[in-house]
Amino acid sequence: MNILSFFCCIASVAAAAFVSPRSPHTSCRPPTASSTTFPPTKLHQSASPFSLNGPSEELLDLFNTQVTNEMAASQLYLSASIWFDQRDWEGFASYMLSESDEERGHALQFVDFANKRNIPLSLQTIPAPNSDWNSPEDVWVDVLKGEQDNTKNLLHVAEAASRCQDYAVLAFLNPFHMEQVESEAKVSNIISKVRDEDKTPGLLRQLDHELGSEKTV
Repeated sequence: MNILSFFCCIASVAAAAFVSPRSPHTSCRPPTASSTTFPPTKLHQSASPFSLNGPSEELLDLFNTQVTNEMAASQLYLSASIWFDQRDWEGFASYMLSESDEERGHALQFVDFANKRNIPLSLQTIPAPNSDWNSPEDVWVDVLKGEQDNTKNLLHVAEAASRCQDYAVLAFLNPFHMEQVESEAKVSNIISKVRDEDKTPGLLRQLDHELGSEKTV
């Protein structure tokens, strides 16, 4: 073998052994066609110091959408507050208004966390909440469904964060999961009492007073 052939052989072996470096996002679920397109940020350009594998497009998209979900929950509670207030259920109206403020606060917590982590945010259109109810029970049932939907949405964010081993996002979400457990249990209990009005006349007014007092303490 002459010198030229020898160096050609070495070059061929080196080329075959070369493996391009892995993207920090490949260990997470690949982006889907419906994923939101965000401008480049520090978080896109390198693995996050809070995540072993870097965030996926799925996680970024779900986190962004959760801001909208929290604002939508706030709007639903506000709509319920207006409905009750217009029918002289002052306690229920006060309770719903307080819950609306709380849900908006949740959205702002997501925004604050996203800014600290350089997670790109793009505000989305908030769908109009329902306002066409026939009874207090209808309102509370709708509120419970909203809480259940929000529980599922938060779990989707957590699942995406878990796939990326983004422990900072998982830790951030933990208080929200626990709060959802409490919220669903409380609203379910309220619905049971509202449905007992036929058996115990006056119970609904008593409940209205109790919930109103609870939010003014």
